[in-house]
Amino acid sequence: MVFENIEKNNGGQAVIEFILGLLIVISFFFFYVRLSAVFAISNYIQYATFMSARTLASSAKDQMVQEENAKQVLQSMVSGKFKGLIKPKSGDGIFVGDGNYFSSLGPIEEWNHGASYQFSAKLSFYPFSANDQAVMLDLTSESWMPRERSEDECLKAKSKIESMTGVQNVKVEWDNGC
Repeated sequence: MVFENIEKNNGGQAVIEFILGLLIVISFFFFYVRLSAVFAISNYIQYATFMSARTLASSAKDQMVQEENAKQVLQSMVSGKFKGLIKPKSGDGIFVGDGNYFSSLGPIEEWNHGASYQFSAKLSFYPFSANDQAVMLDLTSESWMPRERSEDECLKAKSKIESMTGVQNVKVEWDNGC
């Protein structure tokens, strides 16, 4: 037989083991780089929702203008950015307004007004993994704080107080900018 005189050669085995080991180490490295990037982007998005909630909290002509301003701030900070790492859930992922625990019966200064942004991040162990092998993280960033009265709400409150005094030519002055 022809194969009887061939000696076993294990010289290529070390190279193959090195390449496979290197692929595993590189995969771990890129997984943690991507995970770190998702954490950093999530931190930025949390800041964006906070800035949007602050915009909602500041006074404007009426509540609709406050909500529109807040949505515009959040859109300008997150829309179209980080496309390779995250994608918004359901439309643009932005919600601005009264939260789940808001009660219209409570005071206007109730804390549950704000902004939230829902997004997904894809994490895969191998950089070349198919989409069905990746883990999708569904994340939500929320920021809630009390909303200041709008200018219209302040004018209504002033006229109500002025009419309750029963004295003519009484002007109500606010010291808090309302």
